[in-house]
Amino acid sequence: MELSPAPAGRWADLPEDIALAVASRLQEADVCALGGCSRSWRAACDADCVWERLFRCRWPAAAAEAAPSSRVQGWKALYINQHRRMAVAISNVVEFVGSSLNNGWLESECYLKAIADLALMADIGFLDVQFFLFSRNHSAIINLIGLHYSIASLHVPPTEVSKALQARQVAGRRVCVNLLKLGRWFYGFRLPDEHESRKISLSELTVAEGAEILAILNRGAVHEVFRLRISLADIDK
Repeated sequence: MELSPAPAGRWADLPEDIALAVASRLQEADVCALGGCSRSWRAACDADCVWERLFRCRWPAAAAEAAPSSRVQGWKALYINQHRRMAVAISNVVEFVGSSLNNGWLESECYLKAIADLALMADIGFLDVQFFLFSRNHSAIINLIGLHYSIASLHVPPTEVSKALQARQVAGRRVCVNLLKLGRWFYGFRLPDEHESRKISLSELTVAEGAEILAILNRGAVHEVFRLRISLADIDK
């Protein structure tokens, strides 16, 4: 949020209820930025009601359990602690993926395990995915895991996932999905194995043409697909 230039004191002298109303309509980053403008804005942006709303929007399932502690710690402290817990939990998954890469390739069983591990952490929501998995500091494979988890486990509409990828500037990143299909038996003869490689951007995975690839990734190496691996299609941009 950007506040247009105004005579000194105009924004700082807003009544407390109006300042709270403004702060209560902002997202986390904007609340923190606005709180650094002045002492009065800091007081409004540190208000319990502001951080309670942010906590409940981001972690609705955890809010009821956290509520009794809010009387002692305050909602802002609870929010910060929960954010840190999510960061640690998700970093464990990221580290697992990094340690499972073999010459840049990730086998399907490791890929699906990473998504399953995220699903076991009940409090991880779409905002956590955007904060920690759609980061440009991670590879497109980590971005892909966040995308797949959001659609398959959190049931976020693909259009919303696409918007988040665009906002985090990772939508254009591409991955390569490599399949090995065993040759079928035909009249006593075994046909040659089939190798198939598909390169696709993260944004394309959120539209109809990407649904088939997500379905293949979701099945993993089973039945007709003997081996399934994922890698970066090119250098991350």
